[in-house]
Amino acid sequence: MDSSLAGKRIVITRPAHQSGSMCQMLEAHGAVIVEFPAIRIEPASNPQPLLHALSELSTFDRVIFTSVNGVAHTWQHLQYPWPDSVHVAAIGPSTAAALRAHGVTPDFVPSEYVAEALAQGLGSVRGQSILLPRASRVRPALAELLRGGGAAVTCVTAYETHVNHPPGAAYAALAGGVDAVTFTSGSTVDGFVAVAPESMTSVTAACIGPITAQVAADAGFKVAVVAKTYTTEGLVIALEEYFEEHK
Repeated sequence: MDSSLAGKRIVITRPAHQSGSMCQMLEAHGAVIVEFPAIRIEPASNPQPLLHALSELSTFDRVIFTSVNGVAHTWQHLQYPWPDSVHVAAIGPSTAAALRAHGVTPDFVPSEYVAEALAQGLGSVRGQSILLPRASRVRPALAELLRGGGAAVTCVTAYETHVNHPPGAAYAALAGGVDAVTFTSGSTVDGFVAVAPESMTSVTAACIGPITAQVAADAGFKVAVVAKTYTTEGLVIALEEYFEEHK
């Protein structure tokens, strides 16, 4: 039985180096991929706060990673083995897998991959010292919730997200018509709005979770698809279900 995604033209807005697995999943369902990387990931322009925090890593009770990029850019600067005394939490399974690849097993991954669930699931953090290596532009929710719970939170920029201007071929592919545009973070929404034609806001938007969906809705998109499981695989499943219902 053919997938409902067969022949559908789906826009991928993730950074080019991180779009591979999602493209493969969609192509396996017969979708036509329109790669339009709307953001790019770069190392922190000022790495000193991260370097300083890592030099004092053993003084923290816990480090919380909220993305695969945060893990990757932290380990680029890590000079010593991870201290056994420092607990680690990851916001989702991909981030947890990235940590395990470096030999660190997170002791907590929330069942819902958002800051609110992560903060709540940690339980009491009163008196704890917590490090958040993160993107240059992030929702303040996690740090605020942890501080509200009595933790001392140190936020450092591990990497930066920047608006990316795709090549001309990407614009030509976009102009050929698309069935849906996918967003995997609020920054992909912002980047897409900054560089894509304004008319694209009328295209069906598919979002990895409710936070991203809210950013897309605020930007004027018709958000018709929100993944139930906040992963790229969950997003592909949600897209297939949507097009099955709208045959």
